[in-house]
Amino acid sequence: MKRTKMMKKILIVALLLAGTLQTFAQQDPQYSLYMFNPLGVNPGYAGSREVLSAVLVHRSQWIGLEGAPETQALAINTPLKNKKMGVGLQIVNDKIGPKTVQTLTAAYAYRLKMGSGKLAFGLRGGILNYNYDWEKIEYKDEGDVIPNTAAESFILPTFDFGIYYNSRTMYLGLAVDHINRAQFNLIEGQDTIDSDARVYSNFTATFGKAFVINDNLVIKTSILTRLAKTAGNIDVNSSVLFKNKILFGVTLRTTGVLVFMTEINLSKSLRMGIAYDADGSKVARSTSGSFEVFLGYDVGLFKSKVVSQRYF
Repeated sequence: MKRTKMMKKILIVALLLAGTLQTFAQQDPQYSLYMFNPLGVNPGYAGSREVLSAVLVHRSQWIGLEGAPETQALAINTPLKNKKMGVGLQIVNDKIGPKTVQTLTAAYAYRLKMGSGKLAFGLRGGILNYNYDWEKIEYKDEGDVIPNTAAESFILPTFDFGIYYNSRTMYLGLAVDHINRAQFNLIEGQDTIDSDARVYSNFTATFGKAFVINDNLVIKTSILTRLAKTAGNIDVNSSVLFKNKILFGVTLRTTGVLVFMTEINLSKSLRMGIAYDADGSKVARSTSGSFEVFLGYDVGLFKSKVVSQRYF
């Protein structure tokens, strides 16, 4: 009887941990302003902006809902002096309910001249630091209480790979995250081999194109496709850039979300943006929606022969 109860508790832990990891929206942070932080999507992007570029992002999802996701991210990347290689660093803090994950990764990209653009192959590696606060969980049945042997924190390795091509007005990328599919113990004393709790791989494809109408008007379009073990979605964005100063755009997500966004170029180096997600799901209807903001800063470390305006 005691063995049956313990197995039940172990199953509950497995569902809480493995279940959240298998659901794409909860496994990795989701960004509405992904086009302004491409390094967070594809490690092959490192160095593609041709300057030292830093982006700071904050996202609050389903504001007003207790335990709703909150994410902060800092991404820095730069080309090396020979322009054939790029490097990057990303720090992410992602919190949802009782779970908090801190991610620290470094990226390397090798870039080849191809036509009017460059083709890059990127690798990224680092750690995922998981922390759980089991006391934040309320139980309807006391028999379902998480056993005190459940892990409260652990660190896992993660490795990603990406291919990225970009020119002045276009980009195309394909990336896979967590290719090592790291596995971990749910309960002390349990065999990792028997556990379904793991970080599953995600696949992301991106495409963007800028149509230059004249010096004062540019239409920018982009598509992002996410695929995971149990879920996926497509984001389709269309934006209008006025005088290379201010951008307004709308994104349609196949999960029924409409995103309204804007970007302001405060100077040649400093830019900022904000997005609001209008979500029609049952969960979102009782909240104040989802907000995301970013701040970007560019520094030219090396002399560049590029004189034409870049749009990505």
